[in-house]
Amino acid sequence: MDKTAFIYGAIFSLANRMQTIGDKIDPDISVKQWFVLAVVSKFSQAPPNIGDVAGILGTSRQNIKKIAKILERKGYMQLQKDPDDLRNIQLLLTNRCYAYFKRREKQDNEYLGRIFSGIDDEMLSTLCLGMSKLVENTDRLIADHEKAAQGVN
Repeated sequence: MDKTAFIYGAIFSLANRMQTIGDKIDPDISVKQWFVLAVVSKFSQAPPNIGDVAGILGTSRQNIKKIAKILERKGYMQLQKDPDDLRNIQLLLTNRCYAYFKRREKQDNEYLGRIFSGIDDEMLSTLCLGMSKLVENTDRLIADHEKAAQGVN
């Protein structure tokens, strides 16, 4: 099999496998929910809005809003209108979420350690470069598709 076809298929297969095992680790929080929480936690200056998180995760605002509402009902997140732009909804983590992260820190580190077992620093660096380039190329394809759909050259 061609290397590019293998990698393309492996990304999908790996994502599904990682979601399956991740969803089994914690019955209260799905991997997708955890990922939204993790992204929101990386914003240190001001809370992100739904669009910010959707852009980072490469998904729709509607999808992030749905996940955020579930997390709000579970007590991990608070949704509030942006005081500077009432059309935007900001995502804030609750104390329950920070306690959750603290409680899960060791388990999450062990999980990542097992997934990346046997991969040295050089291989990790190469993988990071390759993944970054794939993201860049995919973003360019999305932008080109959106331009074509709008009839822009």
